[in-house]
Amino acid sequence: MTEKGLTRLNRAVTSGRIIPYLVALMFLIMGAGALVVEVLSPNSFQSLGDALWWSATTVTTIGYGDVVPATSGGRVIAVFVMFASVATVSFTTAVVTATFVAYNQRRLGQDAVRHQEVLDALERIERRLEALESRR
Repeated sequence: MTEKGLTRLNRAVTSGRIIPYLVALMFLIMGAGALVVEVLSPNSFQSLGDALWWSATTVTTIGYGDVVPATSGGRVIAVFVMFASVATVSFTTAVVTATFVAYNQRRLGQDAVRHQEVLDALERIERRLEALESRR
């Protein structure tokens, strides 16, 4: 990814604008997974609703196990949905974590400047005290 792309991604993360896109991506994976399993392995689920329920629980990594693909083809598709959903959920978690870390770094960065100013002032005071003590 280019520097410009990373900058844009960082702005989207820190502003929170990326969250709706990640949620939309999860919905897209869920819908695509349900449709693909229904088309390529029509006997895996009793209805499209069951396929959507299975896909939603799989994408969110809940996976109750109450609805599962019945055919080998459906299970192969399930593996791809699982990998895509784990990656998406992990990325979403990373984005939220990065946002909090960036916020705290900005907040603590300002504190660090103030702490350094206090340490510098204390060092000047120590030097003056040592100079006064050496005059005695």
